[in-house]
Amino acid sequence: MRQVVLPGPGRCEVVEQSEPPGGPGHVVVDVSLSVLSPGTERAILLDRPTAGSRFPESPGYMAAGTLRSGPGLPTGTRVAVRRARHADVAVVPARYVRAVPDRVPPADAAVWQLALTALHGLETGGQRADEPVTVVGQGLLGIITRRLAAARGASRVRAVAASTAKTWTTRTEPSTVFEEAGRLDGGTPLVVDATDSGPGLAVAIAAADQGGRVVLLGSPRTDEAEVPLQQLHDRMLDLRGAHVSQLTEADEERLSDHFFSLLAQRRFTIRDVLSDYPAHKAPEVYQRLAAERAFVSAALHWNTPRPTPGRPALVARPMRFGLIGCGDIGIEDARALAAADEAEMTACHDPVAELADETAARFGGQPEASVASLLARPDVDGVVIATPHDTHEPLLTEALAAGKHVLLEKPVAHDLASAQRVLQRAQASQLRTGILFPTRTDPRFCRAREAIADGEIGAPLGVATTYFTDKPAAYFLGGISGRISTTWRLSKERAGGGFLIMNLIHQIDAVRALLGQEPDRVYAETAPSSAAAAPGIEDVVSVVLRFGTVVATLIGSASVVGGRGMQTRVWGEKGEVQLTPEYSLTHRGAPTPAENVTAETAPTAIDLRTSAFTRFARAVHDGSPVDVSLADGLRTQAVVEAAYTSARLGRAVSPSTLLEGGAP
Repeated sequence: MRQVVLPGPGRCEVVEQSEPPGGPGHVVVDVSLSVLSPGTERAILLDRPTAGSRFPESPGYMAAGTLRSGPGLPTGTRVAVRRARHADVAVVPARYVRAVPDRVPPADAAVWQLALTALHGLETGGQRADEPVTVVGQGLLGIITRRLAAARGASRVRAVAASTAKTWTTRTEPSTVFEEAGRLDGGTPLVVDATDSGPGLAVAIAAADQGGRVVLLGSPRTDEAEVPLQQLHDRMLDLRGAHVSQLTEADEERLSDHFFSLLAQRRFTIRDVLSDYPAHKAPEVYQRLAAERAFVSAALHWNTPRPTPGRPALVARPMRFGLIGCGDIGIEDARALAAADEAEMTACHDPVAELADETAARFGGQPEASVASLLARPDVDGVVIATPHDTHEPLLTEALAAGKHVLLEKPVAHDLASAQRVLQRAQASQLRTGILFPTRTDPRFCRAREAIADGEIGAPLGVATTYFTDKPAAYFLGGISGRISTTWRLSKERAGGGFLIMNLIHQIDAVRALLGQEPDRVYAETAPSSAAAAPGIEDVVSVVLRFGTVVATLIGSASVVGGRGMQTRVWGEKGEVQLTPEYSLTHRGAPTPAENVTAETAPTAIDLRTSAFTRFARAVHDGSPVDVSLADGLRTQAVVEAAYTSARLGRAVSPSTLLEGGAP
């Protein structure tokens, strides 16, 4: 098995180890991810006096994965694991494993151990409903504590830290206020000190109301610290200690039940402050842990492919990207770049400086104050543009002028005329350009396209695609994450439209690529969005594409309660191929369809983006074609434009006529 080992102070390696033997009452878990506990692991890495390091150390104790064997739960159950080292296999007593509730991200469940510590601290402090709470210290334990306090009914949560480095972590917490330790504004009846330091205790005491309760949480990282006994006496403060080692097994079970109940109710998440890294990049993660104050923690993913020993590098060094735009899609691009082997993010920019600061804090690189300063950096080889649609043309123009390769988030632009100018500028340059349609790197898509090209289903007859999701009204004012306030999605002039150009464009591109030809004509109907409440922003979309004798029907909406995402299938004279949600290939005349089904593990959105960045880096390095050229993206945009025109005119429209500048 693979495992993280710290061979000495400041050093980290990922090594091959023998899998530990199981025993009576033990379970074996195939670990999908493990989460760093930064306080403990930083202390071990830096060999601090109270850490008790005994090198070589095997750090870690929080993970999630799939049960391979053992008593208590069925094989294959998704589980969270306590006391699991950073490794791809965990063997632990059965009581250290819990089933992960449906739809709960494994990273949220993996922090079970620290959640027990936090809940024990809040319970020790006697947290009361509707009572404001202060949490001093904004490492991972502090963040978990304040979010659990809010989930348990705190009327207001105050996050206090020595600096503003981790202010970004409060962005998705409406009830939380961030304050610097030296600028406290009043006190609260309950204060939790999660700093593990003497100065932190002094701040916690200063943050408490007269007669308040102060809880010392976790493990101290200093041999001794001054305790202001006079203040405690004069202000009648109640100082209490809370360490998870004080819990009985019955207490652990009770608090665990509470935590997993909050997870099941979707009242707690920590996923948004964790950086994702493939496990073989653990040395890089520990470097960040030791050096960067804004870095919180990371999830090491153990089921991602590792570099093959002896395999020649495809690039001399990773392609260095600058990220322009750090909103909903930009932060996902940063996460994917962190997971890529042959690409990395060295800089990022957003007009909202806090978003760039947050992105750099989570995934590395340097925030830049302007596009110009990012493009001037010699350590930026290319840029990813993840900004509102109407900014694509000027940003691509500026990036090419600065000598940078460009990978552009879809669509090419907000309208066809701008997209055509973008292509002209790219063709006039010697630099590599491409557009990001992640579906093109999906193994299910690739297998389906190959099956169609090889005649597995015979001559194609039809395509059916549905894309149903349920976006809150707040999406149009701040995106899914709510990290930013913006109205560009409400503007037909800026966005180009609604669900069609935002979402269904992915399926239009996929259908074109699957069939390997362009549609002769397009007919569409749209209905406005009640959530957007803006003219020109459609929600319900129905599009019919005619490819010679093949008819493709695409239907989608962003307001389907319980919407289950994408489903795509192509059928022909001899069979049918289904791409999503699971890949299958069925032949006419087979005894049973099940005999023709080949399951394909669904990649995550981050997996697809990671692959896209790696493939673009290789294309830049060796001169091979990019996955989706801007010319290809322009043809998809022409279909989108034809659909909008058809919906307006009430008749079929030819995309090629629009591209040639003719009347629709």
